Amino acid sequence: MNQHLARIICTVILVVTYYQSVHANANNFTAKQIRSGDNLISILRNNGFTARERESVLASDVGLRRLFLTLDTKYLVRKASGEIELRMFDSQTSDAFRILKKNGKVQAGQYNPKFKTNVLRIDGKVHGSILGSILPKLNSNWVATRFMDAYAFDLKSFRGLRRGAPFWFTVEKKYEEGQFVKYGEILQASLEIDGEQVHKKFVKSKYGGVFFNDQDLQEKRAFYAPVNYIKIASRFQPNRLHPITKRKTPHLGVDFELPIGEPVLAARKGIVVRYGHNRAAGNYIVLRHAHGVESAYNHLYKIDRRIKQGLQLAPGDKIGEVGCTGYCTRAHLHFAIKLNGRMVDPLKYIKPYPKNMHQVLASQVAQN
Repeated sequence: MNQHLARIICTVILVVTYYQSVHANANNFTAKQIRSGDNLISILRNNGFTARERESVLASDVGLRRLFLTLDTKYLVRKASGEIELRMFDSQTSDAFRILKKNGKVQAGQYNPKFKTNVLRIDGKVHGSILGSILPKLNSNWVATRFMDAYAFDLKSFRGLRRGAPFWFTVEKKYEEGQFVKYGEILQASLEIDGEQVHKKFVKSKYGGVFFNDQDLQEKRAFYAPVNYIKIASRFQPNRLHPITKRKTPHLGVDFELPIGEPVLAARKGIVVRYGHNRAAGNYIVLRHAHGVESAYNHLYKIDRRIKQGLQLAPGDKIGEVGCTGYCTRAHLHFAIKLNGRMVDPLKYIKPYPKNMHQVLASQVAQN
């Protein structure tokens, strides 16, 4: 081997070694578990961000101020000489944020993660509660409650399920930079109800998505869902312990948990009879429908500008945005129905999908 060739080989080795070193360093992320009590401020503080730097991060993007974290979501940390990078993932949405501290300067904002998604199947049998049956197999409250969302319109109470009733579901597992960071959506689910295996699948739409099977389209319920994505935080409960007052107070509606700003839709053809703001309901709207039936929409972030008393609305019309005004601990829509002068369980009267998804679902059923 002559000296010239030896130099070329040596140069190639050095270049490849340097590239691999830089590449490895750029992707040397560690996944950190969200712990009880964690929020963005505490995570930044624990990773060496000063008070001024933390303020700069929060001021950089409104999404960071609304970042929703759960114990089954992880965040990524990369530390190199002179810099720290964090990647944060919202537990409710697909929003992801990159926070970089380099040479004393801080940058933060949304980015599009290149998730690698695997699908996991879980099989089990009901023993006690649904939560208690799922959590030992997959320690995620998000996944367990999403499974319950799939059957919220089929069961008056999950307590009535037969002991030993079989269930299964498939769920997305999302990875970024080779690290597991969060669970995604339940794609399919099956649960035995009254001796029959009831299968559901998650159908995406432009605005959200719902759990659905062919029988749902045949429901004769008079109301459509008032939101595009069904995530239930609290059901109709005549004897609920209020999360703020800590007193037993009837919860006479259903709470749909969604991020601030998500559209709220008229659930049925009706007329605006009241709207405004009060201490408990926050920003609210009340619609009157045929035969004196009323529906109420509480805790709104915004009321649509065109809303006025006497305005006639069609089902699916946008009337406001999800918020957290009034007595509220987390962004949600409190939706209630009054029938013959008394409050009733809305889940008995609404379809498991919004008006804008009716044709999509009908086409899907026809294809089957």
